[in-house]
Amino acid sequence: MRRQFRRLLILIASLPFALHAQEAQRMSLEDCLRYAAQNQIKIKNALLDQQSTLAKNREVTGMAYPQINAKGGINYAPLVAAFEIPDFISGAIKGAVQSQYLNDTFRNAPIGTLPLAFQPKWTTTGTLEASQILFDPSVLVALQARKTLEELAAKSVDITIQDVKVAVTKAYYNVLIAEKQQGLVEQNLTRLQQMEHEMNEYYKAGFREKIDVDRITVALNNLKTQQIRIDQAIGLARLSLKYQMGMPLQTPIALADSLSDNSLNSDLLVDELDFNDRNEFELLQIQNRLYSYDVKRYRLGWIPTLSFFGNYGYTLYNQAKLFEPGGNWQKSALLGVSLNVPIFDGFQRRNRLKQAEITLQKNENDIENLKMGLGLEEQTAKISLRNNLLTLANQRSNMELAEEVYNTARIKYNEGVGSSLEVMDAESALREAQTNYFTALYDAMTARVDLQKALGQF
Repeated sequence: MRRQFRRLLILIASLPFALHAQEAQRMSLEDCLRYAAQNQIKIKNALLDQQSTLAKNREVTGMAYPQINAKGGINYAPLVAAFEIPDFISGAIKGAVQSQYLNDTFRNAPIGTLPLAFQPKWTTTGTLEASQILFDPSVLVALQARKTLEELAAKSVDITIQDVKVAVTKAYYNVLIAEKQQGLVEQNLTRLQQMEHEMNEYYKAGFREKIDVDRITVALNNLKTQQIRIDQAIGLARLSLKYQMGMPLQTPIALADSLSDNSLNSDLLVDELDFNDRNEFELLQIQNRLYSYDVKRYRLGWIPTLSFFGNYGYTLYNQAKLFEPGGNWQKSALLGVSLNVPIFDGFQRRNRLKQAEITLQKNENDIENLKMGLGLEEQTAKISLRNNLLTLANQRSNMELAEEVYNTARIKYNEGVGSSLEVMDAESALREAQTNYFTALYDAMTARVDLQKALGQF
């Protein structure tokens, strides 16, 4: 019992900390964009690709550095092939030594052949080799292209960040609008609940019919259903926002920015597109420079290459066993310069050059096509924003008018000169006008985001 009581005290003591840990973090749009820049998986992978490119650049740089290798080995020849030569040694001995000192068998033996083998049983080697490229056009071109490759990797990261920012911004606005709709639904719900209470009182007093109460009850139930759907939509919108940010889905957040259509002006409609502000255009420009380096590399393929090489090593020969005592290590060294002059390669270099030139031409065509596409994107985004701003203004006026009609119908009904059906129709028209207004507001905000992207402002 005492142990359970102690556990209960610990649970109660830790409850405020648990509640604090679950408190929703308030984040503005800028906070969400900064969080996404640090945590979004797409951006992380883009940065990893950039690091991989930098590593490849260092690999290219290593081609211009000296190459040093150490080699060692042991060879064993269990069977050694020998070849025979005339036995000149026996004849020389017989001529130089008096016959009385020679063995009869040796003295009377015919002159034959001698087997010779120059391969020892054991050979141990250790060598240090070094080489250095003195002149190679392909290596020089690769070194020149290093900075361009780094620019290409950085620009790819910029494009990924831009796309993530656009997605996060749209998701953020989606949550804001859903929350605004939720607030209006709650206001409408409060208003209808008050009407239902008043109608019940009128009905009990005999001033209204049962059908009037039923109409309001039906409208109230429909509004409660709409409230449930909006609550679900807010939950899904927040999940989508956290997904776009790279945030764990179970982390509670609250939006710090407020929603207003006053910021939706037409200032962007007068801005003109500068192709250099678009990351996609700059990416193709960088690729064009890289393809130019490729063409240059194949054009210089006919130039001879020059390299230096050298080695220094030890060799040990043993006839009986490995590392036989008394064996001597023999030193060896070699220095040289190698000149490689390409003469004929079966037209491989010419065809590689042709392929590189075609790739460069295709990229230049892609640049021209991208210009037209970016121009079309700009004009489309401007037309969309202009139309959505007009639609938003109309829906705002329509919502205000629907609210006036509802208030008038409500006053007439309370004064006994209007019907409940008229009030319900006005209330339904008001809710529809509010829904249309927020739909137009979201369309206008996303159209503005699309235009900002088209103008290269992300």
